[in-house]
Amino acid sequence: MYCLVDFRNRPQFQYTFRTRAKACEYLKKIKNNPLGITTIYPDGRREYFERGLPREFWQIREKAGEIRKGCHVKYKIQKLNTLDGLRKTKIGLRNESFDNWKRKSIFSLFMLGNRKVYAGLAIVSLLVLSSSFYFQNRYSMPTAAQSEPEGIVAGAADDRTEESDSETEPLKLADEEVIMNLLGKIEEEKQEEFETEILRYVKGRPMEAMAPYIAKQDRIVAAFLVGIAMKESKFGVYAPHSGGRDCYNYWGYKGRENTTASGYSCFNSPEHAIQVVGKKIASLTARGISNPAEMISWKCGSSCAGHGAENVRKWISDVSIYFSKINS
Repeated sequence: MYCLVDFRNRPQFQYTFRTRAKACEYLKKIKNNPLGITTIYPDGRREYFERGLPREFWQIREKAGEIRKGCHVKYKIQKLNTLDGLRKTKIGLRNESFDNWKRKSIFSLFMLGNRKVYAGLAIVSLLVLSSSFYFQNRYSMPTAAQSEPEGIVAGAADDRTEESDSETEPLKLADEEVIMNLLGKIEEEKQEEFETEILRYVKGRPMEAMAPYIAKQDRIVAAFLVGIAMKESKFGVYAPHSGGRDCYNYWGYKGRENTTASGYSCFNSPEHAIQVVGKKIASLTARGISNPAEMISWKCGSSCAGHGAENVRKWISDVSIYFSKINS
């Protein structure tokens, strides 16, 4: 590195170059610079400005004895070996401020290099750790003793667990029984309400005795039982008899059960009648029959060709009266 030095051999660090050739080239440029201004002070110092005097020259600088145009400072090129002078000044300032901080800081005891304080802290830490370890070993109970409850023999805990499990099982069963009882009561109440609804239509007729059993059927099955019975027998008023007794066949049902001379089934009781006929109707609804028009096979069988259109329409209309009231 190379720089320019003035006639007093002072380095001008603003003019620093990597090679001597660059320094020579720039020195020629300074001497031929038409904008250059040189100020000469009474003490003999000279200062060169490449681009003329700055605006603040008269405010921040002492009054120059003479101002000349051009470069009138004798610069020469010198190899720059070190900046020790500049470094010493900066380091000195840093060390001085660092020492002042050490003297004024309230944390001066904990500054780097205070070995006595560090040694004291280390000793105190060791004492605290050793004392805590000592008291822990002296007064703490063994792990095995803590794990076993006081006053309980080994194995007794397992027995007690088994006893508690056996005690909770009846409770669970009791809860399930209560729930089932509640569900049963709800179902009974629903059946009673449904039975009351059916009795509104069949009360005072022979079919009244069948109301409790009809109420146990699905609503659509019960609706067909009541609707068809009204059309076929006026709720049992016009029904087949056998040996002077009622056959409880109010739907014109012809099956295998103890048939009469005319081919109608004769049931043993109202419950038996609802059981058989209700099962038959339930099988038909399971196939998709959902209204009296689709149930016309109950009247016609496989074909309604010989029954007349008006008779078919009347059967569907009459059955629908009570079917729609119950199945709504």
